[in-house]
This record gives sequence, structure tokens and C-alpha cells, in this order.
Amino acid sequence: LKVDFPLIVTAPFCIGACVCVVFSGLGSWCDLTLTGGCCSLSEGAMSYSSSQWRIGAFLSLQFAFQPFFTKWYVSPSVISSSVVLMCEVSKVLSCLFGMAIVGTSQPFSSWSVVDCLMAAGPPAMSYTAQNLLVQTAYQNLDGMTFNVINQTKILFNALFVFLIIGDRQTPVQIVALSMIFAASVLVSLGDAKSSQVDSLGHEDFWLGAACCAGGSALSGLGSAVTELVLTKKKRDTLVFSAELSALGSISILVNLLLNLNGDGSRAMEKGLFHSWTSATWAPVIANSFGGVAVGAVTKYFGSVRKGFAIVVGLVLSAVLRTVVSGRSITPAIAVAVPLASAGILLHIWQKRPQRYASQDHSEAGKEA
Repeated sequence: LKVDFPLIVTAPFCIGACVCVVFSGLGSWCDLTLTGGCCSLSEGAMSYSSSQWRIGAFLSLQFAFQPFFTKWYVSPSVISSSVVLMCEVSKVLSCLFGMAIVGTSQPFSSWSVVDCLMAAGPPAMSYTAQNLLVQTAYQNLDGMTFNVINQTKILFNALFVFLIIGDRQTPVQIVALSMIFAASVLVSLGDAKSSQVDSLGHEDFWLGAACCAGGSALSGLGSAVTELVLTKKKRDTLVFSAELSALGSISILVNLLLNLNGDGSRAMEKGLFHSWTSATWAPVIANSFGGVAVGAVTKYFGSVRKGFAIVVGLVLSAVLRTVVSGRSITPAIAVAVPLASAGILLHIWQKRPQRYASQDHSEAGKEA
């Protein structure tokens, strides 16, 4: 009897995600409608706490499963630009939906194309290049390995925040960044050795690791620019997120027209959605909702709770590595996962001195 692990694992994820999102939304709606907005302080606190748990649980699930989803449902022959383009379009729709729910209209009164291009243009190009690299990394790395190496974006963000904004890291945060970097090196060396012994013909570990590290560097750059825009120029988070995704979509279209990475010629020859199936939409939709969840958790519940959700997702991805991929947890990985988890929590727990405002705005705008 052949066991379909992707199907077995996807079903609980979808059910859990729907429960977290739907009940979180229904809970907030019921608090405002059924009680007429007059619930007691204890009831409001309980509802707020339960919403934290549900959205945080979804974020942990999405963080752990996203690399696996992409590897399972996005064929290596799929044109990467098509996946990134659909992710950006879905994010635009998610932001517009969010603006309709919260009634965001005031920022558009002073909106202009020039301001949009000046504020969102540079980070949008950085995130677009990052997303293209990440698609290659997904196809060549184990999900847990990707998640650990991808956390070096915190290190790159600290570097670019210092260079662009001038904010320094505290000594404690420098120790935390060193822990994250050490964890990335450990998991890279550990998986590099195992890939030489038990290589899967279609995977190139070093290509995947290089793309993941490059994507993390671009993420750090884009996040630093985003922080500058959201804090110094005081742009609305949802509007700015929609601008980022819209300009990212345009960047992908330009890439296809100019054939900058070869995707344009492939799209002309085989069609933009070559090798797409209905299942290919799973990682696209999960990515979109995950971005909104990160923005919501960071903005409304704080970066510390977001860090806890990511750590849970990191541990869950290690479990999935064994259960789904059938790969053992090597000594290097056994050390790297808790080391990276501790580094993440230590870094976000220790607030850095900031020149403009909280880094939470950067994370919310970047991921929403």
C-alpha cells in the first residue's frame, strides 16, 4: 500500500488553518455584533487571548509547511516567475480585502503615483528578486533546512538597518545574531554531508543554500528600507503592503517581457502556467494568508509572540523532516534548531535602541 504523505499532511493543515482563521474572524465579529461592543473586560481579554492563539497557531503551521507545500505541489518545470506573480497578486487581493474590512480610506486621499514609486519601488524590487531565489531554494532544500538558513535574514536586516537607518544592535542582540548564524552554518554543513551520502538526483544542496542565503540578504535589505518608509514617512501598513505587492507584480511582468532570467522565453514557448495543476495554488494561497498572519501578529500582538510562533514552526518543520521526508535528525541539526530558536527569541526580546519607531512596523508592512 503506497502512502501519500503530501495528502496525509496537507489535509490536517488545511483543516487546522481553516479552523484558526475562520474561528478567529468569527470570534472578533461576534464580540462586536452579538454583544453590541459592550462585552466586559474579562470577556474581551479572553477573546483577545484566543485570537492570539488561533492566529499564532496558523502562523506556526504556515511557517513549517510552506517549504514542503512548494516542494510537493510546484513542479521543478513550473516557471518560477508565474508562481511569484500569483503570490503577489494574491497578496494585493488580501490587502484590499483587509482594507475593506477595517475601512482604510483616509491614506488614499493624499496618495500619489510618485510617492508610491519612491517609497515602495526599491523594496518591491528587492522582495521580487528574493522571491525568485526562494523558489529555487524550495526545490533544492529540505523544508527544515530552508527554515533554519532563512533565519539569517534577521542578521542581514540588522546589518542593513545599521547602514541605512543608523540603529545599532545591543550586545545581547549581537550574541543572538551570532547564535542564528552558527545554527545556519551547522545545519548547512550537516545537510551538505548527508546530501553527499544520500543524494536525491534532482536536488542541488549548495544551489539551494546559496539561493536561500541570497534571498535572506535581499529580505534584510527590503525590510530595512521598509522600516525607514513606515516609520519615518508614516505610511499606512496595509496600503504600503498593497503597493509592495502591486509593484512586485509589475517587476515580474517586466522580467518576463525582457527575459532577464530566462523565464520570458520559457513562457513564450510553453505558456506562463506550464506544468501548473490545481494543487499548485496550495502554496500560493498559503503564502498569501501567511503574510497577512505575520503582519497581524506583529502589529497587534507584538514581535515577541510572532517569534514564539516562528520557533514553534521551526520545531514542527524538524518533526516533518523525519515524519514526511524520512530524513534523520543529525547531531548538527539537533543542536542547530534549539540554537536558532533561542537566538530568535533572544533577539526579539531585547529591544534595540531605535531612531524612528518600533521595528514591529517594519515586519508588519513587509509581510502583510
